[in-house]
Amino acid sequence: MTAHALRATVRASRSISRSRSLRLTPIATVCAGLLSVPLLSAAQTAPTKDEKLETVTVTGFRASLESSISAKRLSDSIVEAVSAEDIGKLPDASIADSIARLPGLAAQRIDGRPSAISIRGLGPDYSVGLLNGRQVVSSGDGRAAEYDQFPSELVGQVLVYKTPDAAVIGQGLAGTIDIRPVMPLSLGSRQMAVGARMERNSNGGLSSTGKGANGNRLSFSYIDQFADRTVGLSLGYAHLDSPGQEKKYEVWRYGDYVSKWGAGAQGVPAVGTAGDRAQFAQGFETSVTSSKQVRDGFMGVLEFKPNANFHSVADLYYSKFEQDRVAHHWVGDIGLWSSPAAAFSNTGTAVVNGNTLIASGSVANGHSLVYNKNFKRTDEITSLGWKNELKLSDKFSIDGDIGYSRSVRNENYIQSVARPVTNVGFSFSGLDATGQQSWSTTQDLTSSSVVKLTNDPDWAEQRTPHYRDEIKSLKLAGKYALDWGPLSGLEFGLAHNQRDKTVQSDAFRLQLASTNVDIPTAALRGPVSIDFGNIHQSILSWDVPSVMGLYTAVAKDPWSAKDNKYAVHEKVTTAFAKLDIDTKLGSVPLRGNVGLQAVRTQQNSDGVAWNDGSSGASTGTVIPVSGGTSYTDYLPSLNLIFNFTPNLVYRLGLAKTMARPRMDDMRAGADQPKLVANSVAVDEKYGHWTAGNGGKPDLQPWRAQSVDMSIEQYLGKRSYVALASFYKKLNSFVYQQTTTRDFSGFPNYSKTLVPGCSAAKPDCNPNLGDITTQANGEGGSVYGFEFSTSLDAGWLTPALDGFGIVASESLTRNRLPKDNNGNPINLDGFSGIVNSLALYYEKNGISARIGQRYRSSFTASTRSVLLGTETNTQIGAEKQIDLQLGYAFETGDLKGLSLTLQINNLTNASAVQTRGPEVVGSAGNSKGLLPWKVDNFGRVLLLGASYKF
Repeated sequence: MTAHALRATVRASRSISRSRSLRLTPIATVCAGLLSVPLLSAAQTAPTKDEKLETVTVTGFRASLESSISAKRLSDSIVEAVSAEDIGKLPDASIADSIARLPGLAAQRIDGRPSAISIRGLGPDYSVGLLNGRQVVSSGDGRAAEYDQFPSELVGQVLVYKTPDAAVIGQGLAGTIDIRPVMPLSLGSRQMAVGARMERNSNGGLSSTGKGANGNRLSFSYIDQFADRTVGLSLGYAHLDSPGQEKKYEVWRYGDYVSKWGAGAQGVPAVGTAGDRAQFAQGFETSVTSSKQVRDGFMGVLEFKPNANFHSVADLYYSKFEQDRVAHHWVGDIGLWSSPAAAFSNTGTAVVNGNTLIASGSVANGHSLVYNKNFKRTDEITSLGWKNELKLSDKFSIDGDIGYSRSVRNENYIQSVARPVTNVGFSFSGLDATGQQSWSTTQDLTSSSVVKLTNDPDWAEQRTPHYRDEIKSLKLAGKYALDWGPLSGLEFGLAHNQRDKTVQSDAFRLQLASTNVDIPTAALRGPVSIDFGNIHQSILSWDVPSVMGLYTAVAKDPWSAKDNKYAVHEKVTTAFAKLDIDTKLGSVPLRGNVGLQAVRTQQNSDGVAWNDGSSGASTGTVIPVSGGTSYTDYLPSLNLIFNFTPNLVYRLGLAKTMARPRMDDMRAGADQPKLVANSVAVDEKYGHWTAGNGGKPDLQPWRAQSVDMSIEQYLGKRSYVALASFYKKLNSFVYQQTTTRDFSGFPNYSKTLVPGCSAAKPDCNPNLGDITTQANGEGGSVYGFEFSTSLDAGWLTPALDGFGIVASESLTRNRLPKDNNGNPINLDGFSGIVNSLALYYEKNGISARIGQRYRSSFTASTRSVLLGTETNTQIGAEKQIDLQLGYAFETGDLKGLSLTLQINNLTNASAVQTRGPEVVGSAGNSKGLLPWKVDNFGRVLLLGASYKF
């Protein structure tokens, strides 16, 4: 390391240490310190970009590290990479688990499985998923990819771009995740592998009607070369049969409902001096869910390279993912507004974050409900691609890439509801402490003579969401080798993507012939035990399909069509050019690229609007509506890489980036669009448009300008240490607000008003009006530091050969605008601290790894089966520890056989959420977070073997 570079690094380390807003944890301190150790200058000389790396002589996890570090080192962008240990051998159920361990990346668990990915504190909607360089469809009603759809056994490498490359189409604002299969001609010989694992969930079988706690995984990979290595073929198949066993507790919203909303509850303690009362929960819900996830995935690559001038690759990916869940719920309604109303006694209070809660006691006049729910979901993803590259001369080549990707998702959700005929109250305690809540009742909820199917309340229902997402892509590009001073190459081209997404969900109320109906004996199943925390309750269960004949399905919630039925269409044309840089700045080698993308977007949406008749329609009416817009973005990018020494790399990235808005936010639907008179004059004949809420078809992207810096010291083939920083200025930020929408094409039901301008604004557009929805506003900023290292202990001393550590830490902050009401905006997916730590040993066939990944609390917006946006404002910090032990036979008759024991979520960590009270008095704190939800998904034990030959 040069003296100048060392001084700069030390100054950067000291500057970070002084920052009060970004304090270093031990992992970060170690990484920063290693960067400034003078002895690093004595590290082995490593190859430059144009030189060939040494032949990899290790296998398994250490070989994966070598490949990943090599990809990071040689890239012209700031990237992170994860590579398969061997063919068919990423050690996770899906690639979501694998990439969640990378620096700056964090996974969100959905139904217990890592699925959504956040990059650098920005949620899934800010990044883009690619499959072999092409945009991949989403299984949900948004835009973000669900990475648990992709079997790890079929993936060769995943690259995460943190800075843009102008030749990569469809990049995200936070980053871009590119999933790459194995290229068969990249291997030296035929390879085949088979694998099998048994799986068990530690929660055991929780349901009397659902699936059990055991599952399995099977995989097969085949790679071969033919015709004198001019044709390559790789085929992979992966089967997953994974059990899910979930325990869940959720309290209904807290609030001071007596003094603020006039609830008739009795016995609520007074708080303060202004007539306020203690806050209490309206009710609770606790449940167990047994599920089975069955996924069959296939990936194939056909590669043809007859000579040095032509290269053709066709690839196929297909996945069918079926989920079958059965849930049993015990629900308690304390009877807040019932007659007689809830009556508290023997109450004990506690203060939690400025709010006085009724934490223990008894409440009379409440009632229990017992739900049985069946949920089935099927996803099918198909992706096809064909890329051809033709070299026309020593300097010029052209390539064409055509792709097609489609996702089809179908769901069937059924909820059957029963309740005791008579009301009985509850005893409770521990409501002030997460995981300590206890509820009990004196009723026998396992007796079919007590618990009966009911129309009171009429919450039995069926919903059938259907999603279809389709992307067609075409890219034509040329590459020209240059010798123009510092410029070594030019890449240019044109790409076109067309995306069409449709979402439709029908909802039905399930009605019984009378209010209370006996559950048929043939449908009854054994009692289900809800044993979670301090709740120990058994409830009746029944087979839901067996009682469907008792119900009549009646269409419900016609107004929900404004959110549940829509189509979004996009046509995006991108012209791009990129100049490669390869020169010296003084004596320092410099490489990189500078580029520009011009992106033209045309978007439109079809949907429906709802009027309930109050605006002049004769009855409740659903009408078709549409809307859209077009716009152009110019996205420059610059990546510079300085090799101060062969092993010391400094990177600088400057770019303008964007992320297209969620597709469900672009829906055309609207609620109660109507004309409101411009004045109170009795003869007023003009009105202006207004609507309650809905979508915004002309919604434009999040846009940002970014600066990225990284300094990386490479210590060997499996060792490096890096310090990175980034700053993103969010020029345009999407958040919920009251904004303007064009109501052209909306019917006017008013009998007295027509669209028109007021006297104060005579030149207005009479078709524009107000709506509350997600809209573009002024942005803020996101910034932070990342520390990462991989240290092969054998580099320090031969006595530690085989041992190693991989660690990373991200410290992120943001400054965001406030919404229209002056309230802070929560950034989806934002965790201020994300880190991971893995210790490993691998030598002589023995392998052992224990790893931890952590993310601090965060906010997430999801869409439920009801297709309503659910914003979970405070998902608690998550720490998950995984363990893997293995042995590979390296000699003898069993050579090629590997045995593996894996335990995921070793400490059985639960997912915890909190939220503020619904309503408070003068003595309360509306922002004080209270216990809300707890989900426990159990440990996952896997035992298996693989054989390579």
